[in-house]
Amino acid sequence: MVVLPLVSLAICALWVLCVSATASPDQEALFRSEKYAKGFDGPFPLQRYRSADVAGPILNYWYRSAACEDGLYTILAPRGDSVRHSGPMIVDQQGHLVWFKDYRTTYNANVHTYNGERYLTFWAGDDSVKGHGEGVYYMIDSHYKEAYKIRGANGKSADLHEFQITRDNTALFAVYDIVPADLREAGGLRDGWIYDGLFQEVDVETNKLLFQWRASEHFSFHEVERDREGDGDSKDNPWDFYHINSIDKDWRGNYLVSSRYMSSLAYIDGRTGDVIWKLGGKQNSFEDLNDGAATNFSWQHHARFQVQYDTNSTRAISLFDNSSRGQGAPENPSRGLLIELDEEHMTAAVIQEYWNPKPISSQSQGSMQLLENGNVVLGYGYNAAWMEFTADGEPLCEVHFGPDSQFSHGQALSYRVFKQAWVGLPLTNPAVALSGTEAAVSWNGATEVATWVLQGAFPAGEKAGKENGENGFVRRFASTEEVEFEFISAVPRTGFETIIPVPPEARYSKLRIVALDKMGSFLGATQLLGWEPEKMSSETAVFSGEEKETEDNGYSAGTHIASPLMFGMGFLTAAVLVFCAWLVCRFAYGSSFKSLCKRQQGYEKDGQVWQPVDSGEELDELDDLHDLEAGDRANESLLKRPGE
Repeated sequence: MVVLPLVSLAICALWVLCVSATASPDQEALFRSEKYAKGFDGPFPLQRYRSADVAGPILNYWYRSAACEDGLYTILAPRGDSVRHSGPMIVDQQGHLVWFKDYRTTYNANVHTYNGERYLTFWAGDDSVKGHGEGVYYMIDSHYKEAYKIRGANGKSADLHEFQITRDNTALFAVYDIVPADLREAGGLRDGWIYDGLFQEVDVETNKLLFQWRASEHFSFHEVERDREGDGDSKDNPWDFYHINSIDKDWRGNYLVSSRYMSSLAYIDGRTGDVIWKLGGKQNSFEDLNDGAATNFSWQHHARFQVQYDTNSTRAISLFDNSSRGQGAPENPSRGLLIELDEEHMTAAVIQEYWNPKPISSQSQGSMQLLENGNVVLGYGYNAAWMEFTADGEPLCEVHFGPDSQFSHGQALSYRVFKQAWVGLPLTNPAVALSGTEAAVSWNGATEVATWVLQGAFPAGEKAGKENGENGFVRRFASTEEVEFEFISAVPRTGFETIIPVPPEARYSKLRIVALDKMGSFLGATQLLGWEPEKMSSETAVFSGEEKETEDNGYSAGTHIASPLMFGMGFLTAAVLVFCAWLVCRFAYGSSFKSLCKRQQGYEKDGQVWQPVDSGEELDELDDLHDLEAGDRANESLLKRPGE
């Protein structure tokens, strides 16, 4: 008799513990949470919502400043071993989800302007082909409709590393092509094979090829700063000698190309394809005025012209200097680098370096973006973090979307991270869930909602007035009747999902929730929702906490005397079990019991299932990722520390 109450109390106590360990819907971003940083919230902490079948990130700020809250949105594409659903994601500067859609394996999310319209762009496809990808680029309009799909020309696949809309309204992207090559000068076979690094420029509307360039036609294998390492002996195992990972086009019509495996940038003539100059690498064309700091970058990503720093005699280039390859390489800290080039005197000088005060070494991927206000955003690629600096290199905001303890483990990452202006006007209806006397409402992708208005519906022509509610009359009508709406309440939008109380005395058979912008203009509305106030009122009474009169149940006095003793024993046992469970959850991260504690089943209330928070549990189906960029075994002599 005593065992059952003890077991029940223990189970309830454990359930309370596990529930308290999970995050509530629309949880605010954290600040310097050591628990998060050490991985106790999981390798990719998420929160789920009542109204929408999407999950949003839980972010951990390490630095935070109001200077970062500039009205822009952060664009990223999380993926990794602990990311079940990969796709383009938009979050606001408070850390709330704005939009997400699952496109499976996704890279390189950004916003570009084409013919005066803004488009969200990203790559989706197969990234399991040794450090690059075969897929297509999507261009999504402000209504989240797929306006364009950009494919490689001449039957080739677009690679994941680069996509640009040029000033000429053309699309520019990377391509990897397997071709035969004589590899004897690299210690290989005469009839060897390589991944050739290409870029193509195509017409967005027709996908017609406008320009194509091949690295193998302009670079020697002697310039490669990594060993062949057995690659290239067969078509099934080609050698990636160049590894093209960024392309930019300037106002002259020429191109800037980044080669990861040559640790260099090349300036390409837009008519002939000839190399005009090289920056960095074994055949650097420039004198370094900073004792190597301007040209000793290695394994770099995301090189861009920065015309705002150009003068009559110089021009500027930015890049993300990985300075590390991974797989046993020294973990040199990565940096953002802004360089001034004098093409007349062929000199290179550092304008500014951007170092994280808490050094992060990114062995692959990464980005550097200069904002219009002068601030700089670094995306740390293989590490789940981004950081914003002042133009002078002072840290403003550092944001983590995965724990520090899992950096460089491939659990959660984003190829690049950007801040962009964006207006999202989805064509869907807002999503809503009812439970008890609360409504949860959200609208995936909507950026302009300022206020949610709860309205009651009644047949057109019926006199609106609260006397109907006072008399207990519920307004009901046939579905064919025209409907008019009456204001009930209004609440400001809060994060991705907003909770709106529904007054129990609201005597309507149907409700809806309307979205208004900051000027009070109508944006959209939910579908009509069935509302049963009698049932809701009854349930409210049940859970009001009021004591009910009890009837004589025939228990003997002995039973009542034993109850306090049983309760005390049960409470003590439950307390011990709770403490033991806490110890396991606290110190046995990654175990099956910890995973159990991190899971919380949905519960049902009035037929509405409210989804719990998922803090990044172990997954069954994982994407095949190759984030170390095939063949990256360290050659320590090629990894240069800053200033060496």
